[in-house]
Amino acid sequence: METRLPLALVAIVFSTILVLSGCQKKNAATNLNPESQSELHGSTKVLQAADLVGYNGTKLRNSVDRIKQANDKRNREMEKKIEGTADE
Repeated sequence: METRLPLALVAIVFSTILVLSGCQKKNAATNLNPESQSELHGSTKVLQAADLVGYNGTKLRNSVDRIKQANDKRNREMEKKIEGTADE
């Protein structure tokens, strides 16, 4: 009986953690506003570490930032087109 109580407690705690982690909101999916410039640069900051393995990390980071900005611009244009057709 003594070993069943801790096992049951561990099972309850583990299942509670799983359920609660599934209930969290996904901010990236629900956030329709474009990322700010600081968030954009913050997400590519780790690319700066490419300098350690012989790549130009700054150039790589700037390249990825430009690609992300172009993608965001394209997404905004597509949303405007979709909203325009929905109004008609």
